[in-house]
Amino acid sequence: MILPYDPLPSIIKQPLALSFCLGILFLAGCTPNQRIMESAPSPSSADSPTVEKPAKTAFETDVEAMRTADFRYIYVFRRKDGQPFIEDDKRLLGSGMPAEVNRRKLSDEGRALIVGSNFPMPDEDMEMLTDNFAFQDLSMPQPAESPQANNNVQ
Repeated sequence: MILPYDPLPSIIKQPLALSFCLGILFLAGCTPNQRIMESAPSPSSADSPTVEKPAKTAFETDVEAMRTADFRYIYVFRRKDGQPFIEDDKRLLGSGMPAEVNRRKLSDEGRALIVGSNFPMPDEDMEMLTDNFAFQDLSMPQPAESPQANNNVQ
């Protein structure tokens, strides 16, 4: 069907064609640069070695929990024969621990008692426990004594 008049006058056709061409150029400019996209290393490349961290044992996890809790002193007691603690051992350990001990954790399938404290264990208690059990000190190094607050006083 032929219309006797042109539905779009030429004054509208020219800007419409120009807008269409500019839109195409704009969309083409917004696409990513293919050369840059291809130069990026692929995440699944077979050349990169995969480093697996060895799984921590329950004992290591428990010691790390004591360090995370920010205990200044971390002691580990075990039976000298390496066997799990029996009731008599637990009773002796409980009686030898001072009240200042903040946390105790039985670990390594009942073979180790990890003790966390912010105070050093008294010498008498430590001597009694080390006579009966194997002892390991995992405490962080203690800072040197800080100088007195007022060094000007003589």
